[in-house]
This record gives sequence, C-alpha cells and structure tokens, in this order.
Amino acid sequence: MISNTNRLSLLKEALDKLHKGYGPSYLESDPLLLAHKYTTPEDQEVVGFLAAVFAYGHVPQILRNLRVILTPLSGSVAEAIRKGNASSWKRVYKGYAYRFQQQGDLILLLWLLRQVLADSGSLQASFLRFYVPHRDEPLPMRRALTEWVGYLRQTLRSSPGWGALENPRGIYHLLPDPASGSPCKRWNLYLRWMVRGPDGLDLGLWKSIPTRHLILPLDTHTARICGYLRLTSRAAPSWAMAEEITQTLRNLDPEDPIRYDFSIARLGILARCTKKMDRNRCVSCELSRICHAEEDLPSGSRPRAKAGKRVPVSRQRGPLVS
Repeated sequence: MISNTNRLSLLKEALDKLHKGYGPSYLESDPLLLAHKYTTPEDQEVVGFLAAVFAYGHVPQILRNLRVILTPLSGSVAEAIRKGNASSWKRVYKGYAYRFQQQGDLILLLWLLRQVLADSGSLQASFLRFYVPHRDEPLPMRRALTEWVGYLRQTLRSSPGWGALENPRGIYHLLPDPASGSPCKRWNLYLRWMVRGPDGLDLGLWKSIPTRHLILPLDTHTARICGYLRLTSRAAPSWAMAEEITQTLRNLDPEDPIRYDFSIARLGILARCTKKMDRNRCVSCELSRICHAEEDLPSGSRPRAKAGKRVPVSRQRGPLVS
C-alpha cells in the first residue's frame, strides 16, 4: 500500500510537470485570450467578466459570441458601457442569441455592468464590498460570492427592462448563486483570472485577495479528471466538490492551490483526456502514474493491455489529505 506522503509527492511531481507544459502559448484555447487583448486594468476586468459569464460551450463558440458582443464596444469597453444605453444596444445587437441567452438578456447584463461601474467605480471595488474574510472563516469565497450575486440580481430587478423580460432564467444562468450548491465554475474562473498572476495567463489585477482563498473552477473536464486522480470522493460536480478538490491541492501548494487549474482543464478541452479511454494517448500523459481512469471504467469496456503500454496507478482510493 502506497503511503499518503508518497501519493502526495507523486501527485505534486505529476501536476507540476503538467503545469509547466501548458503556459501562455495555450491561451488560444481559452476565453481569457480576449482580456489579454486590452491594456488597461479597467477594460481587462470588464472583458474578463463578460468572457467568464459566457464561458460555457465549446471554446470556438464562446470566442465567436464574445467577439459579437465586444465588436460594437470599440475603444475602451468599460467607457463604452458607461456611455451606452438600452436603445443603442437594442439597435447594435438586433437578433442576438447565444444558447440560453437572447437579446434582452445581453442588454440587461450590459445595463448591470454600467450600474455596477456607476455604483462602485470598478468591478473589483464592487466585489470587495462583500469580501470580508474573518479569522474563523478560512474559506470566505462562497459567502462573498453569494452576497455579491445577491447584490447583482437585486440590481438587475431594478432595471427599466426587467418588467419586459418574459423569463429571467437566461440572465440568472449567467449569474449563478453558490448558495444553490452550484460549483459556479464561471465565477471561480473569473476570480482566478483577476486574482492570480500576472504570469502570462492570469491577470493578477485584484491584489487584495490572497490566492489561497480561491476555489477551483470546476467544470465537466476538471471534475472528471480530478476524479481520476482521486482528488475528490464526490461523484457529482458541486460547490462542495470544488472545495474538496481545492483543499486537496492546498496540500501541494498552500498559497496558490488552483495554479494547476489551467493545465488540468487543457487535458479535457484539447481532448487529450476523454471519457473514452485511449491507452496510446494515456501512456504519454503526464498524469499516467497517478491516474485511476481505467479502474473507473466498467470491466467489459476496459481496453486490452498491450506489452510496454501499461499505465501504472496506485490502488489506494479516496481524496488525499495531509
């Protein structure tokens, strides 16, 4: 039986190797790419907000949608939103639709951003109104996000266009609430972009929040792969799963546990790790020594072993703890 200490050492070695392999050259596969195209912190945090809340679906679709949104907001995006209004947005975004959202949802979102900027001056200042960490609360992000989202939704309901909205589901989908148990991948992604760095990937604009308070942005890719690595004992993605995985990663890097997020997500986004196991692909993976993917497959669907192609894995199950 491999010891917990040895498992942690193997895990850190493998994840560090993976982390080094996926740097800024892979930004083309991430919505964060568009925030890097702006130079001022104000524009970067606003574009980052739009990129994060619409970060669902395939990356090419996400990028196309964001370019449709950003193109009319030429020059300074933050300034264009400050000076914009519902009438002009209805004209330039006529016929807009993206999956669960329609034109009315986008206009409400832009109105909300304008109001937040007017109320607080910046998105960072707005969020920091609710981020008040206490000594007895080691993980304050869920409470801060819940209160911030409550403020955003309440502000939306005071907008002139709210009464004409047929169904708030589309706009609420963009503003998920951690109190519901949702993993809130897109909020945690936005916070990672704003707080971590600058390192060529994350922007490091919000200096008042320590990276140790960030929570893993949990999507279908990271949930599945972190399950293969036994970073969680939970079966379904949730805020609790995201916290559990983050806590495990704190054993590897207490101050910056989610620095591994971008590289783990690339394995899924770039189809290097898929639900259908491919032994030839798996054997070249940086995580092959610590992966339990084959154990998780039904016995009848496991690929046949090939000489020289065996992927060694530990048989100890359950999340790693210090």
